[in-house]
Amino acid sequence: MVVQTAYPRLFEPLNLGHVTLRNRIAMMPHAVMFGGGYGSAIDRTVAYHVERAKGGAALIIMSNFLMPESWKTMGSWGGALETTPLGGLDLANDTSLQPEYTRMIAEITGHGAHFVAQLNASGRQLRSPGTTQFGLPLFAPSPLACPRTGEIPKEMDQGDIEEYIVTMVDAALNMQGAGAAGVELFAAQGYLLHEFLSPVTNKRTDAYGGSLDNRMRFLMDTLTEVRAAVGDDFLIGVRMNAVDEVPGGLTIDDATEIARRLRVVGASYVNVSGLTSLHYPGWISDITAPTAQFAPYAAQIRQAAGGMPVCVSSRIATPEDAEAVLAEGQADMIGMARALISDPEWPRKAARGDRAGIRLCTYSNQTCIVGLDRGRGMGCIHNTAVGREAQLGIGKMRNAARPCKVAVIGGGPSGMAAARIAAERGHDVTLFEASGALGGQNLMTAEIGSRRGYGEIHRWQAEMLDRAGVTIRLGIRAEADAIAEEGFAVAVVAAGSEPRADGYTSLRPGADGIPGADDACVATVWDAFQDPERFSGEVIVVEDDPHLSGTAAAEKLAAHGCRVTIITPHMHAGADLPVHHAPQLYRKLARTGISVRPATFVTQILPDAVLCEDRFGGAKTRLDHDGAIVLAMGNVARNGLADPLRVLGLEVHVVGDALAPRQVDHAIVDGERAGWMIGSGGNDAEA
Repeated sequence: MVVQTAYPRLFEPLNLGHVTLRNRIAMMPHAVMFGGGYGSAIDRTVAYHVERAKGGAALIIMSNFLMPESWKTMGSWGGALETTPLGGLDLANDTSLQPEYTRMIAEITGHGAHFVAQLNASGRQLRSPGTTQFGLPLFAPSPLACPRTGEIPKEMDQGDIEEYIVTMVDAALNMQGAGAAGVELFAAQGYLLHEFLSPVTNKRTDAYGGSLDNRMRFLMDTLTEVRAAVGDDFLIGVRMNAVDEVPGGLTIDDATEIARRLRVVGASYVNVSGLTSLHYPGWISDITAPTAQFAPYAAQIRQAAGGMPVCVSSRIATPEDAEAVLAEGQADMIGMARALISDPEWPRKAARGDRAGIRLCTYSNQTCIVGLDRGRGMGCIHNTAVGREAQLGIGKMRNAARPCKVAVIGGGPSGMAAARIAAERGHDVTLFEASGALGGQNLMTAEIGSRRGYGEIHRWQAEMLDRAGVTIRLGIRAEADAIAEEGFAVAVVAAGSEPRADGYTSLRPGADGIPGADDACVATVWDAFQDPERFSGEVIVVEDDPHLSGTAAAEKLAAHGCRVTIITPHMHAGADLPVHHAPQLYRKLARTGISVRPATFVTQILPDAVLCEDRFGGAKTRLDHDGAIVLAMGNVARNGLADPLRVLGLEVHVVGDALAPRQVDHAIVDGERAGWMIGSGGNDAEA
């Protein structure tokens, strides 16, 4: 890898124990939870991790769970039931998976990176494969329910602790046998080993509770036993919290002392993050968090660690951010997860000076973390290759068998994606956009301070369109006859959607809309963004669109000085969010003074009031209100060009909101899929 003077620290090699890292970039461990569909779950997991090594990261740290032997016994009901493999590649102590780990690690090292397996004993905070599939209780130092899971765990006894240590030793040996450079003990963010460290979650009165010596005993004994088993030429890292930010939890003073003690007993490095389930997904920080939020704490830990290398992660998005952390002496390694999910080639692009070509993470968490929490596996809002690396990853672009002259109608995320892929495959592409700028509705989303990262979507797409040689015609509303007359053989209709203005919600199927929705005081989400000057004072946002357009409009108007109330029939604002993500949204709304009335229908809009009805009990209320009302009720597809173009004999693909109004990640998938399908079939293809 070529070292660029712009980032000399970032691309300086690092001696880490018995290995030398080619740069200071480490991929952080995280779940992927792939199922079958684009290859087996295991093959997809292998390809995913190999892709990040191929892209230039120096160290790949993979998240892995553990399966104590007693769990297998309980899962088989003492041998009465047959059990089968769980199907994924995420159990570090499963010897039957060692050939698959060996295959993956060999590919990773073949691309010049090193591999470390993080050993995740999830404790009370997360149901691991063993607890999920076999119906076992969660384990913890004390029987205190986790704020995230709500389940009261089993208080671990001495035998449980000893078995976990044996399990982690077995896992380390299994990984060593597979060719790993080391393992990382997960003692952070509210998981099991951290639960023992923190006084908030450890209320024990035996040798594992009370003093810091006792609370560290489980971790220290584990590290000591693993080191004795694997020898010196094997990395043992520790993921640790810098701060819990919980009353009575670990502080930076505790963290520095913990780091000192870890160095003494033979830890190879520490990997610094912070927070607990009370802040979920706070350590997976969104765009509202400070850049490199844990780096100042990592600097103190590094100073106390006496030369033991320190890695820090969370919200380090750009090469400039990473270089600054290293140059200021805050850490020795930069941990990245979402940055490398978004662009596996981030390291290689930064090294060769292609800063504009890096597909930066939006830090929206919309498709990665929320995707995992929905059980659909890891994804990325604008990297469609995630989970499809074997087919769409680095170096997988394939030329079209039959190059065509292609018109893309609409310059939002879906149209831009279709144009980019089609051009990269060799088609002659012209993109028509009726407005004066590319980006579509995403331009409005990116105006919100808490969502400004969305701007990276159309910024990167526009850069790639320029490189691919796409002809872009702004300010032109495409017409079917004109498209045909210019000789285009293929049209991609990506004309987007427009707000529904009648107040209809499918939760009240007997009502066609909200009486009074056509009053002059009623506006749409688009009005809130395009003409905010018309709004002042008290504003009500009626939200039924689950895609957070209502909360976006509320934030926009609150920043403009309005006092905003969201009324929604759903259980919480931003109904598309999994429920344990809602607290983070509500904290953000509270900071801006936005209030929420959930489980409430707006049944009529009057000149001086809105009439409401409780969704479940039916109680009716009148809210005096003579200000503006913004309807966020979802959108209606604009696909009117599709049929005329088909009649004229063009191959037509309808994508994005023009196909079905959904979120931006779906729009981008639609667009890229169309780019691959162009010329491969007949007319009437809808991607």
